[in-house]
Amino acid sequence: MKIKLTPELSYIIGLWRKSRCLDGIGVRGPKELLETFSQEVLEKGLTTSDKLLTDEDKVYFYHTAYRKFFQQIEAEQLDRFKYLNEYAASYLAGMFDASGGVDERGIVSLGRASKQDELVLLRLGFVTRRRADLLVIERPLVFLTFIRNYVKVSKGHRVFSYIKGGENAPRKAKKRKSDATGSDGVRNKPL
Repeated sequence: MKIKLTPELSYIIGLWRKSRCLDGIGVRGPKELLETFSQEVLEKGLTTSDKLLTDEDKVYFYHTAYRKFFQQIEAEQLDRFKYLNEYAASYLAGMFDASGGVDERGIVSLGRASKQDELVLLRLGFVTRRRADLLVIERPLVFLTFIRNYVKVSKGHRVFSYIKGGENAPRKAKKRKSDATGSDGVRNKPL
């Protein structure tokens, strides 16, 4: 069985890396995370619903080929996710959904971060600071804009509606051409 990396699979691998359970290929965590993982693996055909096993706080399945593939991608993550493309965006979105967050002051961070995670982010241009086991993203708007189309668990967070320029976002007043120029199209000079 030849498995090819896709953006959708990159998202699942990102989820798995940050919230994996010890049984098979799966995740542990809150209900939303478990539902998202289940939905994604079923939609992508990684397993069937009868082979998807659930527990109180985890969901998983067994598949040797996918497990080896996930471990290979994890080992090669510095090479696999070095370009600003949908593969890296999906992977980081999966990691963010599993262990990331935005606090009340707008600080964006990834939890349970390793040195490899820090290097992946740095190679993609996202400078971070380490606080215990958290990686704090220095330019959060740039990072969130990069992953916004790929997050699934966190997509309802209000920060994404702000970034998208949604109806709740403050709007900048546009400077009209008539403000800078006269009615004849000639630029007004200051007095």
